[in-house]
Parts: sequence; structure tokens; C-alpha cells
Amino acid sequence: MEITEFNGELFKEFFEIVHRTMKEIYNHPEYNLNKNNHYLLSQEGKYANKVFSLYSKITEIKEDLRKIEVFLRRFPLKKFYEENEISHLDYIKYHTEVFYHKSNTLLDLFKLMTNEVYELGYSEKKCTWGNLIKSEIVKESLSIKVIEYYHKSFEHIIEARNLNTHRGIFKDSEKDYIESPMMIYKNSEKFNIELGDDFIKMMPKFYLEYKVKKYKNDRLLYIKSGNNVAEQYINFFMNVTIPVFLKRAKAKQ
Repeated sequence: MEITEFNGELFKEFFEIVHRTMKEIYNHPEYNLNKNNHYLLSQEGKYANKVFSLYSKITEIKEDLRKIEVFLRRFPLKKFYEENEISHLDYIKYHTEVFYHKSNTLLDLFKLMTNEVYELGYSEKKCTWGNLIKSEIVKESLSIKVIEYYHKSFEHIIEARNLNTHRGIFKDSEKDYIESPMMIYKNSEKFNIELGDDFIKMMPKFYLEYKVKKYKNDRLLYIKSGNNVAEQYINFFMNVTIPVFLKRAKAKQ
């Protein structure tokens, strides 16, 4: 089995501990459905609960990334969207931005899970790359290597996310090329402006519609490729990090 493939046997042992933790808390005489029951857990249970919470978030991010592909395959409710000033290009841009942000969130979750598995004790705010590698154990671990290589593989996406988040910039020359003439057509219809023959011949509507369709397919292929790589990193990260968790959890029994 490849290290980037899902290890069913490994996760079976992981979920056995998680199941035992859930059973432990539900059977506790002081369990209260309306309260935070974390304090009722044993040391192993508290440890497992924190790690499983981050595992669940990573799994959710993986599923969210795949959903972007589904959203992009269709432009549903076209009339409704366009009546509300949302073009097909806006729709593609929005979901591409979601891809950028979710990809960056995955990096953060890798760091947070490493922090919990190795019990470093950093708060979310202080769980940075610089602090993680201060630990000699973590510094030499495969977990940190996965984080390092994930950052290198997705560096251009992380940079795009940072520009988008902090400066409101969305760089895409192909989108800009299509959007400008489409805006001219839209405003000409809105304000009843007659366009010249030269412009119509240079940028006919059918050509722009073809370009939008091609752009959508290109974006979909780009995101699908990125998701495939991200999923391999998730499997790799779990396959090298969960054994550390299992060893530490058993020591708390």
C-alpha cells in the first residue's frame, strides 16, 4: 500500500479508541447533554477527543473541496443569478476563492493536529510553523515534513488566498479577458447603447460564451487536480501522525 493511500487497519484502531471515549462519556453518571462534558473524560479520553475533533475538521475540509467540483459543473438557476447581478464568471470566481481558502485552512488544521497529537500545548493563535519546529521531536517527525511539502506544493494557492483575503485581489488574466467585453455587452443592453460592427465582429457573443465554457472547464480541471493532491497529502499526514497518537493514547490507559 502506498503511503498516500487510506490505511483502513490504522484507522480501525484509531476509531476503536474514539468509540471507547464516546462510550466512556455517555455512560458517566454525571453526563449532561446540555453541558460541556469534556472534564468527565479520562486522560486518554480527553486526548482522543481533541485529536478526533481535528481529524473530523480535516475530513470536512476534504469533503468541502470535492463539493466545489460539483458546484462548478453546473451554473444552476441562471436567470435568478443574472437577475441578481451574478454572472457565470462571478459564480466561477466565488467557488475558486472558496478553493483557495479551504486549501489554506487545511494547512492550518495540519498544524493544529500536530500540536494536539504531540501535546505541545500551543493555543490556536500561537500554533505557527515557527513554534512547531521548536520541538525537537516534532522537528524530526514525518508529520512536520508533510506540512512543509504541502506548503511548497500549494504555495501559489496560499499566496492567492492571502492576496484575496487581505487585499481583495483576485488575479486571473483569462477571467479579465472575458469579463471586459461581456461587461460592454451588458451595459449596452442596460443603457440601450448601440455597439459598433467592429466590436461585434471582434468579440461576438457566441465566442464569449465559448470562452466562458472553456474557462469553467479549465478551472474545474485545475481544482480537481488540486483536490487529488490535497487528498494524497491528507492520507499521508494521517498515516504518519495517527501512529504517534495511538502510541501516546495507549500510554495514558
